[in-house]
Amino acid sequence: MKSRIVLFSRAAVAAFAAVFVTSSFAITPGGGDPSARYASAGPYSVTQQSGGTSCTIYRPTNLTSGHPIILWGNGTGASPSTYASGLRHWASYGFVVAAANTSNAGTGSEMLGCLNWLANSSLRGALDLNRVATSGHSQGGGGSIMAGRDSRIDATAPIQPYILGLGHQTSSQSQQRGPMLLLSGSSDIIAGPTLNQAPVFARANVPVFWATRSGASHFEPVGDFGDFRGITTAWFLYQLRGDAQAAALFTGQCQMCSASGWSVQRKGF
Repeated sequence: MKSRIVLFSRAAVAAFAAVFVTSSFAITPGGGDPSARYASAGPYSVTQQSGGTSCTIYRPTNLTSGHPIILWGNGTGASPSTYASGLRHWASYGFVVAAANTSNAGTGSEMLGCLNWLANSSLRGALDLNRVATSGHSQGGGGSIMAGRDSRIDATAPIQPYILGLGHQTSSQSQQRGPMLLLSGSSDIIAGPTLNQAPVFARANVPVFWATRSGASHFEPVGDFGDFRGITTAWFLYQLRGDAQAAALFTGQCQMCSASGWSVQRKGF
């Protein structure tokens, strides 16, 4: 078990703020959950740098070439530092992560702005601009779906996306350009699955792997992404690197489909 106390403003979502104590069954690397192997740090050391004034970049310290890109959108009232351990974790697997420096990422425009910055930066030569994904939490999860309409986006991984306003447009859900990993928490009372993720699953025009973590509250991703850390890492390795072992979690016999603590629905797989 893990417990954390999080102070987080959600006035734009529920018109009040509170301190929550959240608890869920944590993934222990090497345990029975097939995504656990990806919850351990990857082989790359990680460097953080600014991406102009609007983005924070988490990247492998020693860049080579062909690094895929992940664009990140924060939840309401949050910043990249709220999720820094998780963003660094993705970078440790060779991804260049560009997080928008905004607490209002619902339109996805700031996330795409970070992609524009990367494409014109000194990092460009080390990047694979043809392998780009979006992700985000809560309002930023909704923003990752909005950004997923862009022709440069190959896959998305919205984490507990909030879709009832805050810049999100329902039409974006059926205008996606690549497969989606849609993540929910069964104990989420802010962006609950019934009102916020089930409609996305129904409307999406692309393959969707919808996984709900038993007992996870809305604040599960804060810090190191919690029990969403391993599954998101595997998803990006599958979608952006073509990793066959990671793909096995989602395709064919679908290792995650029978994983303890997860409820899965798929379409297009």
